[in-house]
Amino acid sequence: MHPDAVPDASIPAEPAIEKFSMPLEKGFPLSIRSKGLLVFGVLALYAVLIFSFVWHQKEALLAEFEEMQRLSQAEGTLMELDSAVFLTAMEAVLINGSPHEGGMQRIHGHFRRVLEKRAELEVTIPKLDQGLSAAAAALAAADREPTRLNQHLFMLELRKIKSEVATAVAHSRETQQAMARSYRAQSDSAMLTAIFLGSIGLAVLGVIATLFFARLSRDLSTLQTRSLDIVKGYRGKPLEISRHDEVGRMMAAVNHMATMLDTRDGELMIARQKYFHKEKMAAIGALAAGVAHEIGNPIAAISGIVQEMNDLHTSGACAHPNAACKPGMIQRQIQRLAMITREISEFASPRLADPELLDLNGLVRSTGNLIHYDKRLRRVEVQFNLDDQLPAIHGIADQLVQVIMNLLINAVDALENVDNRVPTIVISTRVVDGRVCLSVEDNGHGMDDSTAARAFDAFFTTKSAGKGTGLGLPLCYSIVKEHGGTIEIESAPGKGTRVQVFLPMNETSA
Repeated sequence: MHPDAVPDASIPAEPAIEKFSMPLEKGFPLSIRSKGLLVFGVLALYAVLIFSFVWHQKEALLAEFEEMQRLSQAEGTLMELDSAVFLTAMEAVLINGSPHEGGMQRIHGHFRRVLEKRAELEVTIPKLDQGLSAAAAALAAADREPTRLNQHLFMLELRKIKSEVATAVAHSRETQQAMARSYRAQSDSAMLTAIFLGSIGLAVLGVIATLFFARLSRDLSTLQTRSLDIVKGYRGKPLEISRHDEVGRMMAAVNHMATMLDTRDGELMIARQKYFHKEKMAAIGALAAGVAHEIGNPIAAISGIVQEMNDLHTSGACAHPNAACKPGMIQRQIQRLAMITREISEFASPRLADPELLDLNGLVRSTGNLIHYDKRLRRVEVQFNLDDQLPAIHGIADQLVQVIMNLLINAVDALENVDNRVPTIVISTRVVDGRVCLSVEDNGHGMDDSTAARAFDAFFTTKSAGKGTGLGLPLCYSIVKEHGGTIEIESAPGKGTRVQVFLPMNETSA
């Protein structure tokens, strides 16, 4: 059977329109607000890292500066130590080998000053310590034996001490100069590194912001264009959703809106088809009544004449008894014309628009008898397997007739160009699981799964242009659903199609 336009081979009683909800996304979808917070968090973390680096460099520079201060203080102490050594040596020169009590006291006082300054030094200078020990020993010897030799030995030790102090001062200055150069280099390096890291962060932020807002602008522009297209009637391919934030949900909403509008258009078209069918049937009814009336009178006159001929022929009063006169044949053709006229009149007679108790078998027979006049059915074998005990159903006769007619027309279309077997349509009714089932089955071309899945989609058809609108099966689905029933399709390519309509039984006949 050709589809004249179902989301599935088995259609549920509920409508296919569902409340819109954003589909589940893979990964971790983030809203624009969440993305903003994430960027802020990354920037804050990056700022903390830069601050930590600067703080670490500051601590390192501060430690180096404190070391330089300590060396400077040590250099000052060394200078004071050198001055004390110089004063001690000068006092020793002044007594000039003639020690006396006052001079020795001053020498001891200056030497104690030397020892005090040495004690203030935090660094260890082995040669200086050895020289001080030797000078102290020489001073003690000079105290015991105030000779020129002992004084000279003491002076020699003071010269050694002064030489070591000068060496220590020179080394301290070299160390301070090296540390000053290192301090400047480390300070410049820290500043350049901080500037580089800040520049990199700003550059990355700028690139990310530019890409983000460029994509956002592009997607919003696409949304705007598609929304305007939908308003103008576009119902094509949905937007591809490549993001999972508010804009992505807007894209999904626009796609859903397009689908809903398409569905509504289909429903509106089906409603129009129902109204058009109702008006068409009313017009056909009026036309059929007029045709039946106009044809009925000549048929009645011809029937009377033929009856008179038949009576004359039977009584032997015919003027030409041996002529090839066949009034019986004429009478049979007249009866056939009368039957056809009566069937058309009955089919097109006005029907109630409200639900009523109906004989589904009677609707099937009258519709089948009428459609039998379609010349395409001359080569098709139509079988009726109707359940004589079928209970009455509650429905609108005109709408159910439209369902039966659409299914039969689809079956006839599906049997075109079928030559390897006898084209057959089987119409059956029965009771299945407490429901009345109408089945229309053909052995035509059939449908594959993808075609059957779309058979009830509005405007979908496999018929050639001019032969189908894609609204036949959607209209059937809509009518059956309004009657509280369901409709199912079973089909296989090359084997045929079976459409089953399930309708609720009348409660009093259940």
